[in-house]
Amino acid sequence: MYLVINLGLKSIRGIVFDASGTQVYSKSFPVHTALMNEKVEQDAIEYVELLEIILDDIAFHTNLSMKIEALTVTTSSSCILGVNDQFEPVTKVLMVSDKRAAGVSKNIENSSCFAKLNKEEVPFCSASALVPKAIWFKENQPEIFERVKFWIGAGEFLNYFFTGKLVTDPQNASKAFYQKDSYPVDLLNCVGLPVDSLPVVYPIGQQFDIRDELKAKYHLHGHCRFVLTTYDAICAVVGSSDGNTKNACDVSGTVTSVRVMCERNQVPKKGNSLLLSQEIPLIDKMMNGASNNLGGGIIEWYKQAFFGQIENADVYSIMEYQAESVPAGANGIVFLPFLLGERSPVNIPNGSATFFGLNRKSTQKDLSRAVFESCGFVTQALVELIEENNFSVDKITVSGGLARFDIINQIKADITNKPVAVLDNFESTSVGAFVLMAISLKLFEYNEATTKEVIRIRKTIYPSAINHKIYKEYYSLYKELNNALTPLYSTHRSILDKRILEETEIVRNL
Repeated sequence: MYLVINLGLKSIRGIVFDASGTQVYSKSFPVHTALMNEKVEQDAIEYVELLEIILDDIAFHTNLSMKIEALTVTTSSSCILGVNDQFEPVTKVLMVSDKRAAGVSKNIENSSCFAKLNKEEVPFCSASALVPKAIWFKENQPEIFERVKFWIGAGEFLNYFFTGKLVTDPQNASKAFYQKDSYPVDLLNCVGLPVDSLPVVYPIGQQFDIRDELKAKYHLHGHCRFVLTTYDAICAVVGSSDGNTKNACDVSGTVTSVRVMCERNQVPKKGNSLLLSQEIPLIDKMMNGASNNLGGGIIEWYKQAFFGQIENADVYSIMEYQAESVPAGANGIVFLPFLLGERSPVNIPNGSATFFGLNRKSTQKDLSRAVFESCGFVTQALVELIEENNFSVDKITVSGGLARFDIINQIKADITNKPVAVLDNFESTSVGAFVLMAISLKLFEYNEATTKEVIRIRKTIYPSAINHKIYKEYYSLYKELNNALTPLYSTHRSILDKRILEETEIVRNL
């Protein structure tokens, strides 16, 4: 048996697979997020509390614990925190969509030290990256910065829990500008971040001992090993790709990630800074694509904002029913879903959401349809980013929570004009982490035959030519609207910031 701990943006899950990749156990708990203006935080202490409940349940309420031969951790990337020398959290976890470090990132990007980095590998300094988030504390909360011994991601925090070692993989380390087997020491010295405050990097598939006290406490197999994998967006592609280089893997949990699995000699067109090219030597593959700020989170927001008053009802079914009762195009309403700004395929950190096209006849059913259609526009935009960089896409595989909505799968097929394959197991991130772990343990090799055994297709949805013609026009309008509004997002943000400062000053005076 093989255990995957999957910490996403909304929940933490423990999933046990047998050697064939069949899921035999699953337990999950929601993780709380605090949102206020640019601040998006979680508490790493809660991660451990919930993780221990999962491990306790496996140990004392199943017969699986002694059968677990290996385990791994996969988490969302760019969720950054500082810990002390005892590995106790000093800060909250700044989530990937936390935007407080936006100004710091611009300053770093404009520095002479940053200019020395390889622009093909580090084309810009993202506000979600580790370095600007750490330096934000240095500039704004120096007393906290001084108490931090190590700056890490959520993945490294859980890696330490199991191994007692500060370790990470190259893809997670890239969030601290790790490239060509090293961190950029000159840049780190320039901004004042010690290189020894960052995790030690090992290749994906590296194995470690699990702490003896954990083995004893949770009745794990005496030879149980910890296998280093990587963050969720990459694992999800491994767990949803059939090996076809023209298959785009759409994984829509809280965010949407779209990537294609390629041969290592397939490289993108140079110059597009928003396309990520990531090498995975363990499976001898390259991944190309990107993740946005919200995918399934769009639906969760809509549910809470518009259906929060409904109790004891299947709200998702109501939303689907409403959307299905409205024709393609939502009776003229277009929803721009940038509730947390956007990072790709366009970089608009100050972006906000917009309903466009409302009129006197508009109904909530129209809004439901427009929100669902925005999920399809998001996927189309990410597919376009891939196709613009010399990669062909002829099919889309969908997984994650959003793939449970057949109407959204159909909308994605209609908008992209490509068949959409729905996976049998929506937990593609955990499946991918299991696959990487299994390859490291030499349970099987990575090839088309083995992936088809583990990654199974439930059904394929084909596009409607009529709806595609309608959506082609609406998608063009969607892009034009965002282009027109982009200059106004910063104006809107400055008005909000001014108001917040005024309210803060009033509170201080009181």
